[in-house]
Amino acid sequence: MKKAPSIVSRIIGLHLLALVATSVVVSGATYFLLNSTINGFEQRILRDRAAVVAKYLAFSDGRWSFNMPGDLRAVYGKGYSGYGLAVSDDRRRVLYSSLPGVAENDAGPQTTEERLFQRQLGSSIYYLLVLPVKMNGRTAFIEVGQNSASPDVIVDDVLARFLSRIVWIVLPIFGSLLLLDAILLKNILRPVTVASKIAENISSSRLSDRLPEKKLPREIRPLASAVNAALDRLEEALKAQREFTADAAHELRTPLAILKTHIDTKLDPEAAKDLRADVDAVVHILDQLLELAEVESEMGGHWVKTELNDEVAGVIAQNAPLAIADGKGLEFVPCRQAVVLSCNRDMVSRALTNLIDNALRYTPPGNNVTVQVAAPNIVSVMDRGPGVHPNQREFIFRRFWRRDRRSRGHAGLGLAIVAKIAQLHGGSVNVSDRPGGGAIFQLSLGGPAPS
Repeated sequence: MKKAPSIVSRIIGLHLLALVATSVVVSGATYFLLNSTINGFEQRILRDRAAVVAKYLAFSDGRWSFNMPGDLRAVYGKGYSGYGLAVSDDRRRVLYSSLPGVAENDAGPQTTEERLFQRQLGSSIYYLLVLPVKMNGRTAFIEVGQNSASPDVIVDDVLARFLSRIVWIVLPIFGSLLLLDAILLKNILRPVTVASKIAENISSSRLSDRLPEKKLPREIRPLASAVNAALDRLEEALKAQREFTADAAHELRTPLAILKTHIDTKLDPEAAKDLRADVDAVVHILDQLLELAEVESEMGGHWVKTELNDEVAGVIAQNAPLAIADGKGLEFVPCRQAVVLSCNRDMVSRALTNLIDNALRYTPPGNNVTVQVAAPNIVSVMDRGPGVHPNQREFIFRRFWRRDRRSRGHAGLGLAIVAKIAQLHGGSVNVSDRPGGGAIFQLSLGGPAPS
């Protein structure tokens, strides 16, 4: 299944497209604005020159005359700064021309309005301005041009290099905006990330955690509120379920004790033997149910620093008489260094007791169960039983799962309690094969105690 993109990547991707489109539009608009400004600037210069020339144009006796002073003739005649001039009448007769290619009867375009355009004259391209001059109902045309290749014409260079150089202006701005977007989005969505991590860590043992709503974006706050409300309902339901389990187990203890008394006092000892075993099995199951309810509600005492070697040695001392009575042994291999951890001692004792009880149950008489402590905070319980088939290893820590459904007195809760205690301590429990036969149950109780 394809992984859905994150909100950040979606927003940055869309904003990237917006930035690209904006950059293209802004660059194009700037180019056209600059081009228009350049044309206006060039038109104003040429118009001013044409206005000066127009002072020397006269109309009398039905004829146009043009008498330009020598200094201006020198400027236009020699093409200083690339300037050229052509003056013609309304019959296209050229009165004066220093523009290449403009000779008699070859005047430029004649219009009734001022006009700026580009035209190739000879081998060069000129900016040309045509200025109509009216006198006595007749019109003459002054055409002033400047060679675009002249060193004094910088506007063409500005326009030609604008697009190539604007890229190096736009790209840093573009990159800076993109980086700024990423930083801002990360900060804006940080409360969402924090809430996601909190939600990821919520489990049956941490149902009291809730998503923070105040700092979340307004659009996401209703979702967080709905999730918190669902967690409230779930917590209440699990609490009621655990209380029911504990209450039911407590209530059943008294009638079972009375039943056991009747069996012991009113029945023949031989007949009562099997019945007493069945009652003891039911009592054992009830004790496990109470234990599981207590572990899940985290009611097993306080969390303290303890030395794991000492804790394991104490549990082994409690279980050693039972092992000896069954013709089995308990071997303890402590860690050479002190192993200090912060734990709930009652819960750890329960987990170790359940693992040792499970190992003794499947170890044949005449064999030892070995309990080994290793850093950091690992206890291995090794038996000489039939082992656990790889296909069954994912099931043995589930509640009420039993390898042999015909056996009495075991509801499949012992290893489930061990797994829950390991989870509450930030650790885990797993099983593997023991060399020479048997199984190794390895209980991890999380990291070391803080110093």
